[in-house]
Amino acid sequence: MIAELVFLQDGKPRPAYVVDCLGNLVRCSAKGDPEALLPYSIELVSKSSELQNPYPWTLNVEALVSRLRFVAEASPGILLAYPGISVPKFGYPFVPPAEVQEDEALIEQAMDILPTLAEVDAVALRAQLAEVGVYQIPRSTVFLEGIHEAAGGGITIPPLEELSAGWMSSTKIYRKAVVRSA
Repeated sequence: MIAELVFLQDGKPRPAYVVDCLGNLVRCSAKGDPEALLPYSIELVSKSSELQNPYPWTLNVEALVSRLRFVAEASPGILLAYPGISVPKFGYPFVPPAEVQEDEALIEQAMDILPTLAEVDAVALRAQLAEVGVYQIPRSTVFLEGIHEAAGGGITIPPLEELSAGWMSSTKIYRKAVVRSA
């Protein structure tokens, strides 16, 4: 089911749905953080893999655009929030907002020691980082400038190989993933 299509923030209509750099459909709301990498984002609606092979109940971009076209004449805010009746795309992946904040120095320290840990300890540390909203940047087959750094200024033709994991929260890229062409 399609929820609200727009929300008002500071008197301006904003899109209630956006697409992240990995092709995931993300819901936004006035309750979200305006300073987030995906401003106002609050939840993942449909993963890109689900959008490519949808279930009958999957909310996909085509259904959303169809709904936007249907209500655009009656709601001028639609045209302001969705220029050209298209869902805005962002250059960062969605990361759920965190309920708890942690000291950035501790987060950096955790990322530094992670590669040296045994797998069991690394899993536990990743879980602790997730609790404070810090996640490993998802792997991507294409170079995305916002989340990737080319190894040694090298060529980044798909597919990519990740040399060093990147880390991010909903509001910050802590470390870009270092990649090169596979």
